[in-house]
Amino acid sequence: MTYIQSHIGGRTENQDYYGSAQTRFGELIIVCDGMGGHGGRYAAERAVQIVIEEVTKSDNKNPSKALQEAIAKANETIWQDSNTNISLKGMGSTVVALLITPERAICCHVGDSRVYQLRKGKVLHRTSDHSLVFDLVRIGKISEEQARLSDKSNIITRSLGKRSLVDIEITANLCYHAGDRFLLCTDGLWSMMTECKLIEMISEEDDVESVVTNLVDRINTIGIGHGGNHDNLTAALLEMETSSK
Repeated sequence: MTYIQSHIGGRTENQDYYGSAQTRFGELIIVCDGMGGHGGRYAAERAVQIVIEEVTKSDNKNPSKALQEAIAKANETIWQDSNTNISLKGMGSTVVALLITPERAICCHVGDSRVYQLRKGKVLHRTSDHSLVFDLVRIGKISEEQARLSDKSNIITRSLGKRSLVDIEITANLCYHAGDRFLLCTDGLWSMMTECKLIEMISEEDDVESVVTNLVDRINTIGIGHGGNHDNLTAALLEMETSSK
């Protein structure tokens, strides 16, 4: 079962966008976080639409390649639109996409939107942010909690639409068991609480709809308590009903 919720937070426009589809490879879920003024919403929406369209019609027999090619196509389209329409200049978007095949789960991402895979409250996999502060985490200069709280935490180093070509990070062989949960989320969600608290909340025994609703409500409460100018937030939670072959 999958449940997705997006909220405007304390902003005047929600530039997050999400989508899901059943493809010949399996279920595809995608979450994007747009940026760049008025073009941010457009970039995120186009990214979701293009990735779903391209994966759905792909004749590539390799699901990993099909997903990468779809994201590359989204990047190219957003890049071209940004350079031909002055009102969209400078726009971009993060992307995180999860493709569940019978054999494995495949994750691709660009930017700082994340995927978590959890089993009985333990993190089996989590994407690594493409951001200035996470580069410092990688080399041991700061901790992840320091990165989360940094005033530079929103400076990302990769995004769709900033260049004609994009470096897509892929994890292609995630095995899963029945009961595992996958969370896809934008930084407006994961940045608002410690990772321990986030993992605790998404591991609750409630159904996925209740978990996501409670999580979004909690983030909004925190944001309002800190002045009410918090970011858009999106969470997609998938609970596996079967195990990978």
